[in-house]
Amino acid sequence: MNETGGVPFRRAAAALDRRDGVGPARAPDVRMDGASGGPGGDSGGRPDAVEALAWEALGTVIDPEIGLDIVTLGMVYDLTLAGEVARVTYTLTTPGCTMEQHITNGIVHALRAVPGIAVVEPVLTWEPHWHPGMIREGAW
Repeated sequence: MNETGGVPFRRAAAALDRRDGVGPARAPDVRMDGASGGPGGDSGGRPDAVEALAWEALGTVIDPEIGLDIVTLGMVYDLTLAGEVARVTYTLTTPGCTMEQHITNGIVHALRAVPGIAVVEPVLTWEPHWHPGMIREGAW
């Protein structure tokens, strides 16, 4: 899995961090059960910036069996930000995928690095079923 510390990501995160005083040094809560909750809070009028950073961070999570990131593969169905809570609805290529824990951990770790996100709620779903037609055109 790639690290979330790519140069563009670090620059954008640092700029956002400097602007509002919220930074990744604060340890976020991680909820693996999909239950809502957490500290909530206001996104400080910057939800577009946080969302852009969150999508960029998710783009660093690689499916090691395919070698592409989960956003390009079309495995991320939804990203919802509510205050400091990021809820990611995603799927895997097949039920019983041996990479489930690896990819879920990758999602959590990637979003932990995003300033303004304190709670990560990964939600695995099987509907709709993933198929190769979901891969972003031109990915190969």
